[in-house]
Amino acid sequence: MAHNAETSNLIDQLIKIVIKNLSEADVEHHKRLALRTLANNHSARTNQFEVTARLDGLEEKWRIVNNDPLADALHLRRAELSVASNSWIPEILSLLLQISDRPVDHTNLADLALLKPELPSTQLTWADLVAEDPRDDWDGIWKNVDFTADDSDDDERTESVHSDHSVLTPESTVIEPAGEACIKPLIAPATIISLREIQNAQFWNMQDADKSDLIRDEDEDRGPKTNLTEIQAIREVVFLLLGLPTSIFSHGNQGQIIVSKADFLEHVSQESLTGLLKGFAVIANKLLRIRQWAERDEQIPLEQTFQTALASRLATVDRALSGIQTKILSRDTLSVPSLLNLYDEIYNMSRLLLQVYDVLLELDVSPKLERPFRILEYLFDRTCVNQGIGDAEGYEYMANLFFACFQTYLKPIRLWMEQGLLTGRDRVIFIEKDEKNVPLISDQYHLKKDSSGGLRAPKFLHGAAKKIFNTGKSIEFLRRLGREDHELRRDPAKEIVMTYESICQLADVGLFGPFSELFDMALDTWIANKHQASSSELRAQLDSRCGLQASLDALEYIYFGPVSTNVSNRIFEKIDRGNHRWNDDLIMTELFQSASNSTGRLEIRLSPAAQKESSRARRSMSVLEDIRVSYTLSWPIANVVGTESTALYQRVFVFLTQLQRAKYLIQRHRIPKSVQATDQKLHLQICTPRHRLLWFTNTILTYITDMVLSVATADMRIAMDQAKDVDVMITVHQAYIKRLEDQCLLLEKHTSVRQAIISLLDLTVLVSDVQASYQVSSNSESSFTDTESNHKHATYSKQEKAARAASDEDEDSDSDSDDSRPRPALHTQLPDAGRLKKMLDTFRNLHNFVTAAVRGISKADSAPSWEILANNLAMGLEK
Repeated sequence: MAHNAETSNLIDQLIKIVIKNLSEADVEHHKRLALRTLANNHSARTNQFEVTARLDGLEEKWRIVNNDPLADALHLRRAELSVASNSWIPEILSLLLQISDRPVDHTNLADLALLKPELPSTQLTWADLVAEDPRDDWDGIWKNVDFTADDSDDDERTESVHSDHSVLTPESTVIEPAGEACIKPLIAPATIISLREIQNAQFWNMQDADKSDLIRDEDEDRGPKTNLTEIQAIREVVFLLLGLPTSIFSHGNQGQIIVSKADFLEHVSQESLTGLLKGFAVIANKLLRIRQWAERDEQIPLEQTFQTALASRLATVDRALSGIQTKILSRDTLSVPSLLNLYDEIYNMSRLLLQVYDVLLELDVSPKLERPFRILEYLFDRTCVNQGIGDAEGYEYMANLFFACFQTYLKPIRLWMEQGLLTGRDRVIFIEKDEKNVPLISDQYHLKKDSSGGLRAPKFLHGAAKKIFNTGKSIEFLRRLGREDHELRRDPAKEIVMTYESICQLADVGLFGPFSELFDMALDTWIANKHQASSSELRAQLDSRCGLQASLDALEYIYFGPVSTNVSNRIFEKIDRGNHRWNDDLIMTELFQSASNSTGRLEIRLSPAAQKESSRARRSMSVLEDIRVSYTLSWPIANVVGTESTALYQRVFVFLTQLQRAKYLIQRHRIPKSVQATDQKLHLQICTPRHRLLWFTNTILTYITDMVLSVATADMRIAMDQAKDVDVMITVHQAYIKRLEDQCLLLEKHTSVRQAIISLLDLTVLVSDVQASYQVSSNSESSFTDTESNHKHATYSKQEKAARAASDEDEDSDSDSDDSRPRPALHTQLPDAGRLKKMLDTFRNLHNFVTAAVRGISKADSAPSWEILANNLAMGLEK
């Protein structure tokens, strides 16, 4: 009964400890169940060997999961139980094993300190001190020392004191020689090998690879090989990737990371481990290069932005590496650490950042001002490549990196397009300003070109560079006209933010929309919002305030229109009358101003050679080349038309004037009816060169005025009206000038044709002389009687000789003025029939040359006007 009562009491206590907050009824219920179970239990005692095996397995498991303190505590208490003599120990341990619940998670080792009994504190007394260190001369230590004795007494006293102490002091339990013998084994001698081992263990204190072997002794052995666990090797690799020094990697002569040893793992072959570590070294070299570039001191803003972006992404990789290290060293992890698994994980987390390594190699060999372009071009191309291969993660990664750098590059472009300004730090922008005092905006700003003539800008901006350039020039143009930037009407709704989210994610196309197309559309929208406002405003200002159309009309009216025709006829009359004031600047300027109703802007200047010309020079078409018509344009219009265009207007004016002069000379005199009635053959000889020269002159003049000037000017006006900005208007007018220069035979390649035409026009002077001589002869016959025929013949002969002399002088003047120009051989010594025949032969030769040359030009040029001109010239020769 006593045994049953004790068992019932123990079960009652056990139930209250294990199950808390139970009512008395529940306690009694569980108690009855436990007693019934014990009463019906007829099994044998617990197998102590099975309990021991379970405890051994539990201890080994805790060590595997890296919980050595808990395993050590269990092992220590099992050792204490092994010396205890109690037959119920196996049952007690089995019970504890059965009621245990996740001891690794719920065990607190700090609670074990509470089980230690507290030692009673004792107070230290003098008796304890004396018992520990007994002294026989306690009274002597309090005596005063006599310091007045001489040296000899002191020496004697010292000897006596030492001798007394050696006698009175009892034997000590610790002998002095024995104490020295106990200390010596604890002091290890300093050897070269031990010092090298200490230095190698503290490798992080070394500044470079040359200092890692300060103590060299090649005769001594380096010592035994040290093996590492795989966890330790993983930590070394993580340190390497974080940019920290390690013991299994080192730096080569060129600073690259190399494997220093690969024989520290027993379960892996050296060849396999070396290959794996070299893979880690390749990744570490690239990361090290990126870290070094991110820490450089750069001055260009775009490179600084690129460095900031790299530093941010390096920090992300570093956090991931720290997470790997934490995961490996965590006690809760269930995976087995592996270098192979680590390599895959590190490669996946760093592969996108390592794509930047290629551009860093290119930047090292690129000029300083081209490096921003190379960064943007590489990031743009890499984004397109990642999208093309279907790498969505890489596409987003590189696109965000690209837009982060492009935003910095866009800042000076935005300043240029909105305010027309270039700051001192805008060396990377593709626009430059001529610091010289250049009056025209078109000559003041230029696009930067490289040595090969290409635009010095990122390739993806080449298409939009011209519009960006024109927008800024329009803003500067408007500022000089008094229109500020705040007066322009821009649409804020069309302002787009150049980011990955606003361009690529809002397109609702995912990876299927080409990045280059999406970027171009967004950039065009961004540029158009700024370009349209400035260009439309400048167009309105040029038309309304500056009079662009009126200036174009004035140029056409003065150089190509009625002004040149009316004034030229009056100049020709003065030349033919022998008026020496025909080449006066003031008189000629007054003629042009009165004909064009333009005062102040129009001015005529003649070269000094033209003002001193002789009568012989008047008989050549070259004298008209010295007339300079100058029409002053306002500053805004000069920016559109250009100062070099007026030179071409002048050359066309001279050519037209020479054609009009030839036509004027041919039509000035008519063949007398007396010649027509008396000598039909002579009349035919005179009319043939006259008719053909007139046909030739009218053909060239009609071609120039109707098929070239009229058509080209009409096309230019239409293109001017359709131009979207001032630069397009400038381009249109320049194309108009080049078209006139080509089709009017004013190019250098058409020099021979043009000189042949001028030589043909010079023949009109001789034909006019012949016509004038016969007209004078006819007038003389009508004024004299038949009896005075001899006198008339003498008079005619004198006039004919004068005409021939003038012809000789004209030929000499032509040959002296321009030796390179082909001139007709006139042979004035021949009679009238011979002269006329020679002129006709010269006309045929030059005419055939001009016709053949024009027909050759028509085959090379697709313009139909050349073929029409060649056909008309050929028809003139057949008539």
